[in-house]
Amino acid sequence: MFNRPVHLLPGVEEGANILTNGILSDGSPPNMRSVGLNRVLVLIVAGLFVLIALSFALHRHDSKPIPAEDFVKALDTHQSSLVDRYLREHDNPNARVANDRSLLFAAILREEGAVARRLLDAGASADLADDAGVTPLMVAAMHGDLETVRALIGHVSDVTVRDGAGHSALYYAVGAQRMDIVDLLLSLTPNLELAYGDGGELLILALGSPNPKIAQDILSKLPRFQEWSVGALRALDAALRAGDRASVRVLLSKHVSPPTPEGKRVPLLAYAIETDDAPLVEMLLECGTDPNTVLTSKYDKEFLDGLPSKSFRNYIEDDKNVTCLMLAAGLGRTDYVRELLQSGADRNRSTGRYKMVALYFAAELGNWQAAQLLLGSGPDPDKLRIEISLASQKMSLIKDGVPILDSTCSTGREGYSTRRGKYVITDKERNHRSTIYHVDMPYFMRLSCLDFGMHEGYVPNYPASHGCIRLPGDTARKLFTEIPIGTVVTVQ
Repeated sequence: MFNRPVHLLPGVEEGANILTNGILSDGSPPNMRSVGLNRVLVLIVAGLFVLIALSFALHRHDSKPIPAEDFVKALDTHQSSLVDRYLREHDNPNARVANDRSLLFAAILREEGAVARRLLDAGASADLADDAGVTPLMVAAMHGDLETVRALIGHVSDVTVRDGAGHSALYYAVGAQRMDIVDLLLSLTPNLELAYGDGGELLILALGSPNPKIAQDILSKLPRFQEWSVGALRALDAALRAGDRASVRVLLSKHVSPPTPEGKRVPLLAYAIETDDAPLVEMLLECGTDPNTVLTSKYDKEFLDGLPSKSFRNYIEDDKNVTCLMLAAGLGRTDYVRELLQSGADRNRSTGRYKMVALYFAAELGNWQAAQLLLGSGPDPDKLRIEISLASQKMSLIKDGVPILDSTCSTGREGYSTRRGKYVITDKERNHRSTIYHVDMPYFMRLSCLDFGMHEGYVPNYPASHGCIRLPGDTARKLFTEIPIGTVVTVQ
């Protein structure tokens, strides 16, 4: 049994042979040689055990999980081997570091797109936001990393999610002026979310960008809405302030109702007319605001307080469906009346309750210039006008500054005084009969759509009428025939 050969490991056997040969070659007796050989074998085996133990120890040390902080440090110091080992050993891809940021967030923040994509492949969540609500997609958009954005889109649950500041990835793409990323995110963004989510600030940011195409691209994808959101009103205000007519035009076209100042009910066009903001009126009309815009059924106190007279305020408040043309006519804003008419405002549209047209507002409030515009005719008073003197009971027809016809007249007696002011002849009626006094008033020339005018009648050289201006027959016929509608009549 002792003659059976002993098989050692190859390295051990080789070492044993060397040592044995060495011992045997020194001429020692066989029994001494056996003792020496045994000691050498023991030392070799012990050494092998030490090596194995060290190997296990090193292996146990290598397999210890790498802290997430060390992974981030490896990114900062470009220790690719440590990053590789972290991913190879499948350590937690969703570990968090400072500011509650995920490793995916940290990699994108450091513009390590390749590492970010490897983390996604390893199971990293693309929806994990930091303590400010910022997501990896937002960071990638902020840095203009199109490739990483594309990789993330397949992993995020909602591309329109917003951070604590209310901004989405689209907002950050606009800020980075990356049209490629903007277009990609817009293609995945529901229109309603865009318009009523961060649409206001998003559009304001886009409008302030050096690249006007960004704003136009965003606006072109908006649907048409019935009402204006706060964000859309803010965007419109920004476009108006910037003089960006193209964006104003698109914003107006995307809404059915007229825009109002933020927090107000009266349309912006009406406010612009009331406050005499000519550039704003011009831009709104040029960009497509409806020239027939109706004010509102409920008015802002601020708007009503800005009207110049109590009588006009009563006209506005007591009626319905008052238009911006009526407002401009009543205020005597002749330039705005002209612009509104040129833009297509309907001069024949009437109010809902008292059936007043714009001409009535201009006439009753003494705005003869606006009245002439609304009539569509009327000579310049410096060229042709009629003057009535209450004191002398005289009428004068003045052409080019020179009286060409003088006549006596009779105005309203006590209790029926003829009102002073500037009027225009708004209509003529050859055989008019008063519906109030049931008397004939031939050659009647109504003044400013009111219930009085000039006509043929008894002229006793003193005030005798019920408010009208009576003229001798020849004078009445001459004026009726030769004086055009729109001629200014001054009663003083």
